[in-house]
Amino acid sequence: MEYPASVVLDWLANYFWPYTRISSMLMVMTVTGARFVSPRIRLYLGLAITFAVMPAIPAVPQDIELLSFQGFLTLFEQVLIGIAMGIVTQFMIQTFVMLGQILGMQSSLGFASMVDPANGQNTPVLGQLFMFLATMFFLVTDGHLKMLQLVVFSFKTLPIGSGSLTAVDFRELALWLGIMFKTALAMSLSGIIALLTINLSFGVMTRAAPQLNIFSLGFAFALLVGLLLCWYILGGLYGHYELFWMQGEQQICRLIRLDC
Repeated sequence: MEYPASVVLDWLANYFWPYTRISSMLMVMTVTGARFVSPRIRLYLGLAITFAVMPAIPAVPQDIELLSFQGFLTLFEQVLIGIAMGIVTQFMIQTFVMLGQILGMQSSLGFASMVDPANGQNTPVLGQLFMFLATMFFLVTDGHLKMLQLVVFSFKTLPIGSGSLTAVDFRELALWLGIMFKTALAMSLSGIIALLTINLSFGVMTRAAPQLNIFSLGFAFALLVGLLLCWYILGGLYGHYELFWMQGEQQICRLIRLDC
């Protein structure tokens, strides 16, 4: 039994365009977007999810040909929507990495560094600790399942071929990413002030009594205070994560025109 090329292309379009949006989100989303996850695994996972959610996705318009200029524009739109949704979670996790880096540099723990398995860069150990904790919070609170639910809802609010992101959406996304720096600085502000006060007091003591080797004592004391501050911040880390994830979820809902 032979099928004409138009029928085959229409059948491929029904799966290909939803697959591009889902796989684009998985490519940049936290956990699945890490470097230690093979791109082949992400693509296979996106394919499996596409086949699983196809009954809940509206029908793809038949007036758009797969191998046409409009088809390539539609493909580009799906990739942009998936990347925009996934990058929100990525920057949310990077907020806690920045928190660890700020505390590490202020408490003389910046020299203790290791290669980040997520992006392959050399980062302080404290940044890795907070990143792993934020990633576990994301998985324990079913953040990955929530992202899959949102990407399925996006096919109804941003249909394939007629729904796309505008310049206003990208501007809101860029402004929201600026919250990352504010949140990281707000979470580490107590540690910065405490360690700055300690360093200032040791500087005054060194100026008053230069014959004493205050600097060697100050280094160890700042290290101890930094560890105590990290222990103190860990107690309220989940509350910060929950608040920031709620803001990220609201931002994704605004991107896909969904009333969450």
